[in-house]
Amino acid sequence: MLDFIQYIETLTNKNKLAKEKGFHPCTCSGIGYLEGVLSSLRSHAAFVCTSDICEESTLRRSGAWFRRRVFTVFILHRFNPRMQRTYHEAMDLCRELFRQFHSGFIQDEGVLQSRLSYLGVEEVRSRELGGQFINGCTGLYFTISIDEPTDLQYNAQEWLY
Repeated sequence: MLDFIQYIETLTNKNKLAKEKGFHPCTCSGIGYLEGVLSSLRSHAAFVCTSDICEESTLRRSGAWFRRRVFTVFILHRFNPRMQRTYHEAMDLCRELFRQFHSGFIQDEGVLQSRLSYLGVEEVRSRELGGQFINGCTGLYFTISIDEPTDLQYNAQEWLY
């Protein structure tokens, strides 16, 4: 299975805009638990925070069974709450980094498919957080799915019949 958290950290570290603007890769446990951001607020102003929990489902594609994992990634940047201009600059920066990540996903799609990891690049949903999200931060989050084969063959030895 693809280690999605490591994949996003690698993308963040390889992206010129993310490096130039000091985006710090970290993890959290969803929108209510942004511990990776909160613990780094004093030392960083920008974050790419990947949730370490995901939604899962099982589906059938072309006769085979797949496990679909849907991950959430937050792109956040601090701004000066007394200067509205800095809010718009921070939001525009987060939007642009998201666009670049999406183009990176499309670029990586073929390599991941060769490892039987199917990244859902055809529909990547995002939602802007707006205003002051936490302590002078704003940004957005996006969700993306990964489908990977799963073994659902029946094994009689697992049952008490």
